[in-house]
Parts: sequence; C-alpha cells; structure tokens
Amino acid sequence: MDDKHVIASSLANNELAKAFSELVAERWDNWDLSPFLVYLVDVCAPAALPYLAEQFDIAGLQGFELAANEQQQRELIKRSIALHKYIGTPWAIREACRTVGFPVILLEEGVPSTPPNSETDWARFRVLIEADTARHITEEESIKLRLFVEFYKNVRSHLVTLGFYQAFSDKLFRPETSALEALNIFTLVIIPNPIILSRGGTMKTAMAVADMAWTIDQTVYDWGDGSGDKIRLEFTGVAGYSEIKVSSDPYNARDRAYSTAYSRAYGIPENRTATIEIKTTTGQLYGRLTVLQRSKWFNAYSRAYSRAYNTYPMLNVSPDEVWLPQVDPNAQMDVTSNTNWLIE
Repeated sequence: MDDKHVIASSLANNELAKAFSELVAERWDNWDLSPFLVYLVDVCAPAALPYLAEQFDIAGLQGFELAANEQQQRELIKRSIALHKYIGTPWAIREACRTVGFPVILLEEGVPSTPPNSETDWARFRVLIEADTARHITEEESIKLRLFVEFYKNVRSHLVTLGFYQAFSDKLFRPETSALEALNIFTLVIIPNPIILSRGGTMKTAMAVADMAWTIDQTVYDWGDGSGDKIRLEFTGVAGYSEIKVSSDPYNARDRAYSTAYSRAYGIPENRTATIEIKTTTGQLYGRLTVLQRSKWFNAYSRAYSRAYNTYPMLNVSPDEVWLPQVDPNAQMDVTSNTNWLIE
C-alpha cells in the first residue's frame, strides 16, 4: 500500500476501513488546497476578500468600498495592519488614499481661518487628491472620500477642505497647415468661482489648480460702479496648486439698500460683479474669475442650504474657451449648474 494511504494499525486488517481510505484518497489527495489559504491575500479566492476586509477592519467606508478593483482590495487588506498602527497620522491618510487609487498631492496642516485664530488654526488641515481621468468623482463619491479621510485622521484635527485634481491633456490638429501644427489644451480650475464677498469685503480664498504658470494683469481693480471702491488680489500664479486671495472695500451702496424693493425702486444694485481675466505668462487668456459682492447683510444661511434650494446660483463651464479646426469643427464643453440655464 502507498505510504500516503497508510491507516491506523488497529484498522490495518479491516477490509472496509482500507477500502474507505483508498476511496477518500482517490477523491481528495489531488485537490488544490490553495483557495483555503485565505491569508495568502494575493492568491486567495475573490469571494473571501469581503470577509478578510471585515476581519481586518477596513470594510465599507474604511476603504474596501472605495477600492476600484480587486487588485486595490487585495492591496488594502495587506496594508490594513500598518494603516491601523499609524492611524491618526498624515502618513496613514496618504497611504490609505494611495491604496484605493487617490494619491494625495497636498496635505497641509495649520490652515488659517478667517480671521486667523492661533488657538484653533493648528488643528485645521486640507487635502488635495488626484483622481484618474477614467474615474468620475460624483457627489456621492466625494462624500464617501471625505468620510474615508475623516476615519484615518486623528480626532483632534479638523478637515476644512477636500479637493480633487484630475490631469487632462489632449491635442487638436489643424489640417489646413502643412505641418499639422498641434494646439495644446491647457486647463485651469478655480474653486469656488464665483467668489462671494460679504458687504464688508472681508478676504476670501479660492483654490486654483493649473497645469502651467499664470498671472493676473493687476493686483488692484476698480469695481467700475462709480464708487471708486477697489478689489485687491493676492496670488503666486504657480503651476499646480495655489491660492487666489480676494478682498474689497466695503459696499456702502449709499447705506440705504436695506430691502430689495427699495434697491430696485431707486436703481441701487443689489450686488456688484466684476470679471477678472487670468492669463498665461505668454499673454493668452487662461480663464476668468468672477467676484461678486453683496450689497447688504444676509441671514447666515449656509452654502449647502443655498445650493440645496437653488438660492446660490452656480455655473461652471470647462473649458471656457475652445479652439476649433477649420475641418470638422466640433467640440464639447462640460457645464455644471445647480439651476436651469439656456443659451439665447
């Protein structure tokens, strides 16, 4: 008898026991047992992954639900022990986001509030993450990502901004030129746009993400409404992530615009708006920033409330300028709005 079919000596002379041993050996000895080795995460059956995620405490919005594919799920399970060991650190946030396909471009601590508060600003931080162009960041996805980052941060820190960056590049060809000269499409994203200033003109900050250096012709602009009031800008204009800080003189509006009806009756504008052109360093139009200032004090409704009830109009068009070839002149622009719109 083959050594692997040896049975206990007390049953060696039992023909029934010998027959049963040979039958079991014939059926089971050639089984592939690797699927049962579930802790070999790289080779275990895909059906075992959700149970491993639960066991290693990375199920749901702790990471497993955000993984885009099976490879990311396996990688997250393998990194789970290290993530929990260093949870509450910037490293854990960076590593967790990278593992599920959202590498962190910027993690900035000590983000100042407006006005600055030295007692609490040390705990404020913001995160800018990069998403693959094939992965759409919906409102639901952004909420999940915020909860994901909140899980891996420390309890005392406060996430004030979560931004997304998606690189985009392409070429349009002009067939009418002999050399098929190419035009590069460059992108600039400003959030929020428009930027809303209070009646007092207190400084507000917009996030700018650009794929090349940019500039604004002036740092001081006139509102152009005859008041002589000024808009003041602070910026660096570097490629990548930067900020545009905008402030204004107070909006007096003759100090009488207390009601919408009164303002309209006497021709006093309810708000004032200015458009500021952003250009490349070679002078090409790169984008436009709209600055709007309220003419009177408003109740403290949150922006989320305003957007939910369409009281805060928002319209983003990207890109805001399109170059068309002479042959097959077709192009597409993405429009995001929280209210209905039309083109006359």
